[in-house]
Formats: sequence, structure tokens, C-alpha cells
Amino acid sequence: MNEISSIQLKNFLFFNLFIPASFFLFTIYFMPIEQVFQFDTSDEGIELIKASLHLQGFAMYADIWNDQPPLSTIILSFWLDLFGKSIFAARLLTLSFSTILVWSFCQILRIYLGNFPAIVGTLLLIISCNFLRLSISVMIGLPALALAMLSIYIFTLYKQKFSFLPIIISGSLLALSLQIKLFTAFLVPLIIFEFVQLKFTKYSQQQPKQNLFLDILLWVASVSFVFIIIGILCKSLNSEQLLQSHLETSVKTAFSKENSLKLTLLFFLQDFDYLLLAIPAIINIIKKRQWEKSLPIIWLSTVFILLINHRPVWYHHYLLISIPLTWLATYGITLSSDFFQQSNWYSHFKPNRLNKLTLSGFAAGSLIFSILVTPIKLGVIQLENHRYIEKSQDNIQLVNLVLEHKKSTKWFFTDCPIYAFYSGLRVPPEIAVLSHIRIESKTITRERLLSVFETYNPEQVLVCKSQTIHEYLNSYLDEHYLKIYQNHAGTHYLLKN
Repeated sequence: MNEISSIQLKNFLFFNLFIPASFFLFTIYFMPIEQVFQFDTSDEGIELIKASLHLQGFAMYADIWNDQPPLSTIILSFWLDLFGKSIFAARLLTLSFSTILVWSFCQILRIYLGNFPAIVGTLLLIISCNFLRLSISVMIGLPALALAMLSIYIFTLYKQKFSFLPIIISGSLLALSLQIKLFTAFLVPLIIFEFVQLKFTKYSQQQPKQNLFLDILLWVASVSFVFIIIGILCKSLNSEQLLQSHLETSVKTAFSKENSLKLTLLFFLQDFDYLLLAIPAIINIIKKRQWEKSLPIIWLSTVFILLINHRPVWYHHYLLISIPLTWLATYGITLSSDFFQQSNWYSHFKPNRLNKLTLSGFAAGSLIFSILVTPIKLGVIQLENHRYIEKSQDNIQLVNLVLEHKKSTKWFFTDCPIYAFYSGLRVPPEIAVLSHIRIESKTITRERLLSVFETYNPEQVLVCKSQTIHEYLNSYLDEHYLKIYQNHAGTHYLLKN
């Protein structure tokens, strides 16, 4: 009895303390959190400046134009107020969310596949394409998915115990996820489908006689109640900014559907070894009708359909694919265990025997390939980190130039607001969010920008990322501002006396 308790304690400490703490510390050591100026040329600056303005008393949606839910901005502003307005502190917050995601993912794999596969699957997720980069980027996609994964984990506990509390907690967590970023809404029908599926799987034999409809209703009510309460408190139930700004016809015409298809297909090639491992897992689940393990398949299929029809698709949307793909890849690894237990298993990979390779053998071959490419993946991450550090030099030059004139600056106009965060300057709240979507869809017009200049009369201007903004402002800037400096990162102007 004592031996069993000792093993349980070791497992508890390993999976609930050692793994998340190791990931957190490894990421701090391996990734250049402080050395890189920006990991994303748009979203990091937008999230940071929204939080800064919110701290200064500007109201979201009323003062700050904002096309995203409010919870991330509220959490980040509170965090920065608590730990200081630094890029390091902000990135540690994202890393904390990423640690929750890693922990939740590991716990889910433990329940579905066992302890050792959970460890392997967690490692696969950590080294998957862009995961470490997104784990320290001040963006909202990963935090939303972290809470969504935590919601799914709590739901798996409901599948084991069939009590009301996990239903309420799971629904509430998904509501919090939606109040960070709405793209996790696709999980709502998937989890409802999981409820229904319980009646038709082996789990149904363990379930006490209770009304399935009431369980679903309680979960949906939890999601809706928490989402609406936050929306009312934050005054974020604004369909014009939250929904229409993403769904307008101008957005669809500004971005190519073909690009969405190409990028979505490219996602599957970024971790091609995971795709190879996932194929036998998908075949085995369908062939053996293991529908209780079908959630990652349904997730992957749903996201694929949504992304190829969505405009625009960004590189960070890959998380929506990498999580279920890694889940399935881990299942594929478990299928290879029987193959490796054979004597002379390597003889099955001879050219004349490849046509007789079983599903387990294919999974084993894919696992060997994945092991071989892992050092290459880590090397690519290191090369990318070095490239980001090199690119930061031009950015730092511009920040230093802006800081030289900080004392005489009340308002600062820039289409790259991360410079405002680093320099501690205020930007007009109406244009704090100059996202690619808002610019390229022409939602923000030349007249609107010029009215901002007339209202705030900014003493400094820094134009960086958008040719459209350059075209809008060129003549106005030539007339009213002096061009001080220009490099690959941007062009700096000062107001004429």
C-alpha cells in the first residue's frame, strides 16, 4: 500500500510540477526573451499598447478601437501594473499561459494514452513549428488555446466521474478562452458532440442514469453565462468591432482565398513527421471504431475546413492544427511499440519487404524519421532566434531616436505600436490597433488618419510596416514634418516648429 502511494506521489510531482516547471525554465533558457525586439511585427505591439492605454484609463471599444475580446488586455494590463511595464514581464505572462497549455495537453494524453506516451507527446508539442516562439510572443491566440485545452482536460475528468462540477468549470474556462479570442468557438460543437458520443461508447456503461440533455444544457449555460457577464462588465458585446471588422466583404476581397489554402496545406508540411505518425493513428481509430479517441480527428478536420475558407490565415493559426496533429502523432507512436518488440524488426524496412509493412511498421518508420529530424528542428529554432536578434538592431536604433525626443513629445503616431511601448509614449487610442486586416481592407481611411493628426498633433511619427499608410500620409508628412532618420525598420519624423 505504501509502495503504491509512493509511486502515485512521484507521478503526481513529476507530471504536475516537474514537467511544467521544466518547460518554463527551458523556454527561458533556450529562447531569447529579452534580446529580441519583437517576434511578431504587428500583434505583439498591438497587445502591448492596448494594455498600456488601458492602464492609463482609456476605455476599450469606446476610446480604443479594438477588434478582439477584452480579457487578454485586462489580464496583461493588470500583470504589467503588478510586475512593471517591461517586455520581459509581458512575455513571461504568455509563457505562463503556454505552461498551462503544455500541462493540460500532457494530462489529456495521460488519460487517453498513458504516462509515457504523454511525456513523448508533450515533447513533440514543445518542439513543433513555432510553438516556442509563440510561447513567448505577446499575442492572444496561445492564451486562448491554453484555457481551451484546460477546459477540454476538465471535460475529460467529467467523462470519468460524471459530476456537475467539471461541467461548470469546463464551460466557464471555454468562456474565458472566447473572451480572449473568439477563434476557439469551433470547440463548442465539438465538445457537445463528445457529450452525445458518451451515450454510444464504452463510457456509457459507467455513466449513472442522468439526463444527457441537462448535462449539455448546463455546459452551454456555463459558457454563455460567463461569456455574457464578462461582456457586460467590459462593455465588449460590440458586434461592429468584434465581428464585422473580420467578416466584412472588404476583408475577403483584400486577402486571397488561394493564399489561405496554400498556407493551410503548408501547415501540414511544417511538421511532416507528425503527419506521418498521425496517419496510422487516424486509420486505426476509424478501423477499430474507437470513437472515444476521435476528438483530435474531428478537431483537425474541422479546423482544416475552417482555415481553407477563412481570410486571412496567419502563421500563428498553425497552433490550431499542431495541437490535434501532435495528439494523433502521439497515438501513432503507441502503435509502433508492438513492432519494435519483434526480433530483427529492422529487417522489415528492407526494400523488398516494404510492400508488406503493417500499420504498426509504418508508425515505427515514421517514429525513426521523427527522431532523426528532431535535431534539425532544434537547429532551425536556434537559427531563427539568431535572425530575430540581428533584426532587432535596426529596431533598437529607432527606439533610441524616439527616446531622444521623449520629453518634448505628448503624442506619438506609429503604425508599429511596440515602439510606443518601449519608449513609454502614448499613441492616439483610435489608431492603437492598426492591424493588417484594418489597413489592407481599407477599414481605416486616409481621411480618418488625417483627422487623428488634426486632433492630436503628434510631435513624433514613425512609419514602419505598411505601404498603404505611407501612401496615405506622404504628402501630409512632407508638409508638416521633418524626416529625421530612415532604416530597414522604419522612417522617423519630427513635427516642424
